[in-house]
Amino acid sequence: MMIEPKTLPQMEHLYKIANYDSAVDGADYVYVHVTPDRQDYIEALQEAIRFNGMIIFMVKSGNISFAVNMDRINLGPNSMLLTGANSIVTVDTDSISDLEAYALFVNDEFIHDLNFEVIILNNLPIASKRSPVVRLDADSAAQVAAYMNLLDMNMRLNVGDGNEVFAKSISRSLLTAMLYQLMIISIRGNQFEEVHDDWREADDSAGEHSRPRSRRILYTHEFVRLVRKYFRHEHTVRFYANKLCISPKYLSLVVKEACGRTAAEIIDEYLLLEAKNLLRFSGKNIQQIAFELNFANQSSFGKYFKNLTGLSPSEFQNS
Repeated sequence: MMIEPKTLPQMEHLYKIANYDSAVDGADYVYVHVTPDRQDYIEALQEAIRFNGMIIFMVKSGNISFAVNMDRINLGPNSMLLTGANSIVTVDTDSISDLEAYALFVNDEFIHDLNFEVIILNNLPIASKRSPVVRLDADSAAQVAAYMNLLDMNMRLNVGDGNEVFAKSISRSLLTAMLYQLMIISIRGNQFEEVHDDWREADDSAGEHSRPRSRRILYTHEFVRLVRKYFRHEHTVRFYANKLCISPKYLSLVVKEACGRTAAEIIDEYLLLEAKNLLRFSGKNIQQIAFELNFANQSSFGKYFKNLTGLSPSEFQNS
């Protein structure tokens, strides 16, 4: 069966594991502290999940292995994993050993409500873009744990007593600060390529570099939102550029500067993940999947898939 994306309120078991009461069910994020003596979370991890937001999972001690978008990832002490929206996550429960860990599940809508520059968000070491595992020293691990604990305390102490507006502002500030801190930690550890922030390096033959930087960031943010909405049926940069009322060339320029990847590569990333999901879990044949993803025929889908993965759809399906 195909794994459908779920919002946080649809993952009711997380609220129970976190021991949140009914006042905070359906909240913007859930924090879970896993300890070696706890077993209640293991049942919830038996099946693959596809969460529509971000997961931040930090191991303090012990070991655990994941498959994220079909790639195997091992986490040991003082290491952290970040997954992006709609990632398919499967936990190898047999790999769990003396585990103490901190997990934060954040709804996608809440992330995009933050006062947070998209150029930073798109350069965090998130699974499927670049190495998703961040190695932490003891001080960095303590910093991340402190932010998560503060988010948890805010949820438990401030939500449900009439102070939701203030509590949400606190949540936004804490999560924003934590993501900036993760950026510092990642840069310090050289875990991913440097963020290229010099907008003046762009080809200015059309005079486009004179536009305010904030406008460019807005275009990139809106482009990613549109891709998430339409990628199953719209595969061309031109479609999204037309939606934004700008040229495909300019859209490709600003997205490349903000994300380090081209607009076409981002479309491919979403489309390829969905294709893998359908091939592995839906039970549909390749022709049906090609039709569902709006390819002209099975042959064109097969060429597209093999060009990006090195495998034909049938080879991947049987792997």
